[in-house]
Amino acid sequence: MNNLIIPTLLLLTCIFAGCKKDSTGNPVSGNTSIIGMNTPVVANTQNAFSLTLTAESYSSTASYNLSFSTDSIACSLTVTGQTTGNASLRITDSNNSVVYVDSLLNNQVAAFTQAGKGIPKSLQLIYSNYTGVVTFALAKNNTAK
Repeated sequence: MNNLIIPTLLLLTCIFAGCKKDSTGNPVSGNTSIIGMNTPVVANTQNAFSLTLTAESYSSTASYNLSFSTDSIACSLTVTGQTTGNASLRITDSNNSVVYVDSLLNNQVAAFTQAGKGIPKSLQLIYSNYTGVVTFALAKNNTAK
């Protein structure tokens, strides 16, 4: 039961972070111009990383150094409105071994914990003419025994 707390909290955070309203309080539709479109919002601290991106025909390669002290992690990924282009997310450890990888090509909601696949040290995101909303959160899993 305790193993579900962190992924559930991360999932809820991702869902609420993806909710947007305009200045009148109305939900923003997919056709509305959003300030910050194609600009990733990133938080990167000790044992935690999060990213939200609303992309329209977006192409970019970005790498982030991660500072995790454990291989026991909780992850949440939400992809919505994915209509065109290609995108991938890849997390590696200090030996460039894959800790986690995803294509970001399907609308999805995923939340999980994992251990024993390496301590996350680097994250690479590659977008090619990508349209969709990506919300990703990675955190140290504090419920691991």
